[in-house]
Order: sequence, then structure tokens, then C-alpha cells
Amino acid sequence: MKNDTPSARSSRRSAGLQSVINLLLVLGILIIVNYIGFVHYDHRDLSSSQFYTLSPKTEDVLKKLTSPLTIYTYLDLSKQAQDDQIATLLKEYERVGGKNVLVEKIDPNYDINRAVALQKQLKFDGNDHLIIFSYKDAAPRFVKQDDLYETNPMTGQSNGFKGEQLFTSTILSLIEGKVSKVYFTVGHGEHPLQDLTAPNGYGLVGQGLKNENVETDNLNLAQKGDVPSDADAVVIAGPVVSFSPMEADALGRYLANKGKLFILLDPFVTSGLDDVLKNYGLKFESDLVLYRSGSVVTETGTVITIPLALIYQGGFSSHPITSKFAQANYNLQIADARSVTLLSGDKSQANPSTQFLLQTDPDAWGWVNNGIPQNVDIKQLTFNKATDIPGPVTVAAAYDGGMTTDPTTKATVPATRIVVVGASKFIENDNAEQVGANFFTNCVDWLVKKEPVLDINPKKPLEYGISLMPMETRTIFWTALVFIPGAALLAGIFTWFSRRK
Repeated sequence: MKNDTPSARSSRRSAGLQSVINLLLVLGILIIVNYIGFVHYDHRDLSSSQFYTLSPKTEDVLKKLTSPLTIYTYLDLSKQAQDDQIATLLKEYERVGGKNVLVEKIDPNYDINRAVALQKQLKFDGNDHLIIFSYKDAAPRFVKQDDLYETNPMTGQSNGFKGEQLFTSTILSLIEGKVSKVYFTVGHGEHPLQDLTAPNGYGLVGQGLKNENVETDNLNLAQKGDVPSDADAVVIAGPVVSFSPMEADALGRYLANKGKLFILLDPFVTSGLDDVLKNYGLKFESDLVLYRSGSVVTETGTVITIPLALIYQGGFSSHPITSKFAQANYNLQIADARSVTLLSGDKSQANPSTQFLLQTDPDAWGWVNNGIPQNVDIKQLTFNKATDIPGPVTVAAAYDGGMTTDPTTKATVPATRIVVVGASKFIENDNAEQVGANFFTNCVDWLVKKEPVLDINPKKPLEYGISLMPMETRTIFWTALVFIPGAALLAGIFTWFSRRK
């Protein structure tokens, strides 16, 4: 410009330079703020259910990691909602675990070569949908996608997301460096653990134990003479023949050495283990639990008696095995059960205690017949005050010997633990329901010292709904879809005409 003086040009250059400097300063501040926010940040879960918050026990387990833990997700991509929930939970594991937790999502449709290579490396079927945990040199652990969701067997609706409980249990087993070993006795007519097809088999609950990273094996005490030294627990599942005195002595020695025992015994069966259990304050009664109520009627309206133990909210104890059952509003039906009596216990044990696990309501009672019932019409039986056991009756109980010091490692470990259940048929392949199967698995978990993860609750997002009257619905419709867009359109037209003038 002709009128552009040197001072004016100098002023414009100074102003331009100042603008560039200011822009650079703003960019520098933004970069510094973003860097600080990326490196040093806080985490807050504002959901009322704390759905995205890991429990303190999970955080403690993750802090025990001394090497990177790799988690592979190989999921059913058609279940997008589940995929999102699992991914969100694993992000929390990454956040808390830091550099020691690595998550890799495997999409078999996108990266076929990687999926095939991982199947060969970790030895799993590509048709399965799994979350796979790999840590150090330990064998990989697998969690099935379908096992992450707890379904109410009465309604079919999901009661919660068990991801944290199963993930933390799996990680803990990897850190411990060994799989829990549980022996099932054989030779007395017990339920076959490995049989998935026989109606009386325990194959389904056996699969549940496998999912809990519990290794199982058979134990013939008559041949072995003693319980193997690597036994974390022994299960006696519905014997029909008594244990010999030699076998009972072997189990007694095992329990005296901080052993863990789980007995499921049907009515009117003699186990041969009465003296062993008496030392720990437990006794199987020679009875059959019966239930008679107006809610149990025939088609003709006649009230009948049936061999059934009904367990409702008040019938689940506060013990870690069953405390969550009452909270979830479960009920459990156990047919052909006998009652269990809690005695004083062995005073020589450290902090001994016996506690009921499952208990009926007062409408049930224990029918005492001192042997196998013959030619008796159970449907017509009523409570006999002189001979029968009044309700409520206990059908499952636990003995906890407290804590003791391991003489070799000097570590504090659980002492003797026992669970007794007066029935065994309720978890057969043909009868097992989710509540009964969960109860069985929780008993084994508690015996093999996995109760830290039993206290991790399944997470259930809270859903909130809004109920609107028809007039309110129409008002929202017209306001959102007509009035507001129309007002914006009219304002735009008015502005256009104003500028044209």
C-alpha cells in the first residue's frame, strides 16, 4: 500500500509475531495439560451399582503379579453386549495391574492366521468362546464366555455378571502355581464323577469344577490305605456301602492333619464315619426330611406329604458358601434328604465352630424310622411329636477349624474343614439345577481355600425407567421433533432475509 508507513508495517509484523507466539503458547499448554492428564489421572466410578469398580480383593491379587499376565479374548462376536461388558472389565484389570496385565482381543474373522496360531499354541478348540489367561510357564487357564453370566433358573433372567469372580479366581490359581487337587472316593457305590450321560452321574458338576480350575481324581481308600499327600480335599458323593474301619481311620488321620472333607449322604445309608464326624461336632440323623403344606396338593385338592427340603432366603446361612444365595433371592429344592445335627465339636482344635449352611422352614420335619422304610405311604405321614425331629431342620452344615501355622512354611493356613450334606441326588446329571450346582462348587471352593473370591459379588447394572402419561409423551414428541427444529428453521430464514436487506 502507498500509505503504508514503515511504522505501520512494523506494528503489523509485531502483532503477527505476537499472535504466533500466543498460539504456540496455547498449543504448548494444551500439550502439557494432556500429557499430565494422560500420565497422572484419577479414576472414579460414578455408577450407583459400582459396576465398573474392582473389589479390594481383586486389586490385592493383581498386586501379587510379578510377571506379565496375558489375557486373550476369543469371544462370540454376535453377542455385542457381552463383548462390551467383558472388554470394560478387562480395561479395569489393565488399569490396576499396569504393565503386568496385557489384553489381546482375537477376532477370528479379521485375523485368521493369528487365531489359528493361538489355537495351536494354547491348545483349544476354535469353536469355543473363551477368555484365556497365560502367566509365566504355567498351563493356560480357560474361562468360558457363557459361564460369566449368572441366570436365575426360576425366571431365566440374568442375575448378574460373574466376570470379576471367575477372572480373579483364575489369576489367583496361576499365581499360586498349582491347580487345586480334589479326590472323589470310589468303591462304595458313589456317583461317577466323570460320567456325563448316566442319570446318576456327577459329570455336569465335574465340568463346573474344571471351570473353577480344580483338578479331580478317583480315590479307592481300600487300595491306597491313605489319602494322597497332594489332596486339597476329599469328596464322598452318595455312598451306598459303609466305609470300613480301616478307611475311616485313614480319613480320620487325614482330617487331623488339616484335611478337608465333603460328604453327601442320602437318607437311611450307614456311612461308617459317625465316630469321625462326631469328633468335629457333626452327626447325620437316621431320618427323612418331609414337607406337608397346603401349597403341596394333588389334583383333587388333597394335602399330601412329600420327601422334600425347601430352602428359602432364611434357610441360607451367612457362611461364605451360601451368603450370596439369600441376597440373590434364590430357593433350593432338595428331594430325599436327611437332617444333620450340630454337636459341640472337638475342643482340641483351634477356634472350632460348626454352622448350618442349609435349613428348612418350620413346615418340614425329620421322619425317624430307624431304618429303610418299607410298606409306608409317605403321602399320608404327619409329624409325630414323640419320635420325629421338629422343623426347621438342618440339611447341610460346615465345620471350620480356624487357622493354624504350617510347621514347614511357617505360613498361616486354614485348619481342618468339613462340609456335610444330607442328600446327594440333587446334583445328579438329571436333577442338577444352577442353584444346587453353585452350592456344590462353592463348598469345594471353600474347602480348597478359595473363599477370597467367593466374596466377590456378581455385578448387575441398575436399570432406570421413566413412565410417561400419553399427554406427556405427545408433548415431548411435538417439542423435540416439531417446535424446536421449526424454531431453528424460522430463525435461519429470518437471519437470511435480514442480511439480504
